[in-house]
This record gives sequence, structure tokens and C-alpha cells, in this order.
Amino acid sequence: MADIISVASFRELFTQDEEFAVIDPREASSFAGGHLLAASNLPLDSLQDRIKLAVPRLQTLCILCDDGGGEAERAAQVLTSLGYQNVLILQAGVAGWEAAGGTVFTGNSVPGKAFGEYVENSCNTPAMTAAELHDRQRRREPPLLIDSRTAEEHESYCIPGAVLCPGAELIYRVLPIINADTEIVVHCGGRTRSIIGAQTLIDAGCNKVYALENGTMAWQFEGLELETGNRKVLPEPDRKSLILTRAITDRLAERWHIDRLDSIAAHEQRSRYLIDVRGREEYESGHIPGSINVPGGHLLQNIDRYLVVRNSIVVLIDSDWVRAVTTAVWLRRIGWRRVYAYTIDAGCERLETGPGEIVAATEDRDLDPNDYTDQDALMRDNRAYLEWEIELINKLSGEPAAPYMDI
Repeated sequence: MADIISVASFRELFTQDEEFAVIDPREASSFAGGHLLAASNLPLDSLQDRIKLAVPRLQTLCILCDDGGGEAERAAQVLTSLGYQNVLILQAGVAGWEAAGGTVFTGNSVPGKAFGEYVENSCNTPAMTAAELHDRQRRREPPLLIDSRTAEEHESYCIPGAVLCPGAELIYRVLPIINADTEIVVHCGGRTRSIIGAQTLIDAGCNKVYALENGTMAWQFEGLELETGNRKVLPEPDRKSLILTRAITDRLAERWHIDRLDSIAAHEQRSRYLIDVRGREEYESGHIPGSINVPGGHLLQNIDRYLVVRNSIVVLIDSDWVRAVTTAVWLRRIGWRRVYAYTIDAGCERLETGPGEIVAATEDRDLDPNDYTDQDALMRDNRAYLEWEIELINKLSGEPAAPYMDI
């Protein structure tokens, strides 16, 4: 049986620089019912298949946490059999954490969504209601409406007239086509990527930018129809425009201390994630061996899914410097210390083609209106979801896994 770590010793880890992973091996539904903010959900039935990508080094400290059902002990046996050398079980699990004054969170993708609420509160990110957007769309010069989700989500459903530009691509694609008077509204399915997307453009120097308050959910609350099958995408910048956006990106990289890597060499002393933040087609046409494809906005919203090892190294990869830095800035702001950008030079290095390692689908299908036949049920679920997400900011006080709160 694995050794036990006390709640006090566990808390102390967040003040140190040692890398560690907090793994909750319960089923997804149990995890969503109540878990630690620091935990990543790797259920027992998929643990053996997923652990190598999630925790690359066998020396990494792995802390297992359950709710007393024995999953932590069984997971410890799996990890030990695979050669992991430093496996501990959190004393009394979720109940022990809560009894010691820790907060338990429900739902999924909580770290990214809670951070989105923090950004809105701390930056006072401007918002526009669905009713206001609908009114402005009927004007002679309507706002530029951007869907900051993935291509799959955009095509599944979006607000009519929206054009796709995933979160990491906003500076890359938007800045070359706007002027000082362009009004921009960023939407997603709910809140997080609208907020982060709008603030990204504001920080890059755009003036009239708004997050659509409560995203497509708010649009439906107004009794308005969503659009399906939309494949409109903002164009890629030309070479001249890219010079401008790189200059802006350079200033952001300097402000947030994002360093450029000249090469990708193995790092034996610390876990390292190689994440290509470009679109799927670009990635499959040629990528760094060993890298995985996670578009930047999706990564930020689902940070607990992809960056399981805390205090690890994260290398964000693109072909232009802009998209990697756009994502890296937000990882720095959420508290990640070792974040680097790497730019592919397709003519000078060996690249792989094809899908590479598949970690998880990039679609977020929670509360997808296409899955509902009962509109009233969808509206009830949407309202409950928004109440849950907005309340997250009030649960972060004293939470060691949220260093941006200055606890």
C-alpha cells in the first residue's frame, strides 16, 4: 500500500518548486460531484493508457485522491506496477481536505473557468448582452462577431453571422483586418473563452472590444435561434501583416517574460509538455515529433486535462511566434512559471505528419443545444450552469491551486 500524505504537507507543496501531480482516479461523474481544484481526473479504467502522456517522468511525485471508495489504493498499485517511484495517497481524500478547511469544487474544467471569472473581475472586461448584440447586428455597420471556440464547436452551433477565430489566433488573425473604429464582440458557448478572448484583444491594443455576456446561452435566453453549419473563418495574415502582429507580440512576451526556445532538447530533471497550439490541419501537415495538438483557447479552458504535472515545463509551438505567445501569456497569468514559445521552421527541421498523439477530442459538448429535444430543459440547464460558473470566483479564497488570487 502507498504511503499517506497529510493535508498540511500537501498544502505545503504549493509553496515549493518540486513538481507534482494530483490525480483523482474516480469515475468522471464522481469527480464532477466534488473534487479538489488541483486535481486532474484520470479514471481507473483509462489510467494505464493515459498516464504516460499525463505524467511523463516516473520520478514525479504523484498524489492520489478519492472519496473513500478505494480508487486511490488501486490507482497506486497501477502506477507502481508501471514504474512510478513516488506515489502517495492524500489522507482521508476529499473528505479530509474539506474537513481541514479546503474547498471542494463541483463540475468539470474548473481551474480554467474559475480563472476566467477572475479575469473578468480583475480586468473589468467589457461585456455586451445578447439583446444589445442583436440590436447592433441590424445596423448598417454591425460589430465584427467572433466565435473563439474550436472549428468543430463553431460548425456545430454559433450565433448567426459569427466568424471563427479560436482564442490563440485572435491577435494573429484579427489585428490585420481591423481599424481603430472596429467594434468587436467575442462569443463562446458560455463565458470563459468570451472573457479571455476579449481581454486578449484589449491587451493587444484594441479599443472597442466586448465579451458576449453568457455566450450562446444568453442568445437562446432571448428566444433567438442559433446557426448550424457555419464554416466562416477569419483569413490568415499575409507576410506584411504578420510583421505588425509580431511586434505587438514581442511587447507582450517581454511584459510577461515569455522566452523563445531555439531548440527542443530533452529535459531529464523536470516534466515537459510539447503543445502545438495551431489548428488541426496545420498540425497534421507537419509537427514536432512528440508534440500534441491542443488549440490555445481549448488548452486554457481545460488546463487540468492537459497540464497534469504542476511546476512542469510547457513549450507552446506554432509557426509564427504569435499564437504560442498569446497562449503563453495566459498560462503565465494563471500561475505557470516555466512557459516557453517555440517557432517551427519547416525548412530546417524534421517534422511528422498525421494526427500524432490524441489526448482528447477538442470539442466541448457540455450543454450542446443539438443534444436537447426539450427546449425548456436546455434553458434550465443553461441557467444552472451559468449560476455555477459565476459563483466560482467566490470559492477561490485560500485555494493554493489558484496562485493568481494572491493568497
